[in-house]
Amino acid sequence: MKTFLKKSVENLGGYLFSRDSLPTGVNWLLDMQRAAALGPAPVCLDVGANVGQTVAALSEAFADARIHAFEPFALPLQALRSATAGNARVTVVPKAMGSAPGRVLVQPNRESQMSSLTGHIAPGDGLPAESIEIDTLDNYCASAGIDFVDVLKTDTEGYDLEVLRGATKLLEQQRIGYVFTEVGLLADDRQHTPFLSVLELMSGHGYRFLGLYETYPLHFFEETSIYCNALFVASSVRERSLLNRRSAAALAA
Repeated sequence: MKTFLKKSVENLGGYLFSRDSLPTGVNWLLDMQRAAALGPAPVCLDVGANVGQTVAALSEAFADARIHAFEPFALPLQALRSATAGNARVTVVPKAMGSAPGRVLVQPNRESQMSSLTGHIAPGDGLPAESIEIDTLDNYCASAGIDFVDVLKTDTEGYDLEVLRGATKLLEQQRIGYVFTEVGLLADDRQHTPFLSVLELMSGHGYRFLGLYETYPLHFFEETSIYCNALFVASSVRERSLLNRRSAAALAA
């Protein structure tokens, strides 16, 4: 029956995978679940939360996750608060994260997911500039009493390297398990953080590159917008994952 179903789906132009057989690199949340290295109530930081897309995905993947969602721009912040109202496991933080505390005047983009602190937005959008407060992840986690971050997602339209630099202490001590960040693959792309720069920073802190996700733009978008998402794991977390998998395999044998 399984072979018949798979063949039927292939004849229709698709492929059929089970949860366990889905190739690595398709679903980053599933890949982390299968690694079996997260605690029972993982702490997740969503930097550049926009209107709560990743918050919803994290909540679905990890039912007991405690999520801190960072969104500094007024319109998406309002939508984010509405989307998470009544969810005690989600903390909405109306700040940007960067390499140093401060404040900056930024013009938002009409497409809220495109707003950025990098200043690359073309003039003429017509929206008034907003005064954005910036903090660092090191400072925030210290003040919030967060000792270990299971998952850090950052999608800040080219500002992600600054976000990661603001988590230097956490990364040096490998107190972040997984890092999922948007990256660009063109040297002159100001809208996305260069992949090689992120790889160098993460490797310097002992993190292993696991793969690229959501690679559709690489194949179907214009050459000026070649980007995707990269997943990294702390070496200590990867070792724990490998040990857990070996133990599970031994029990199943």
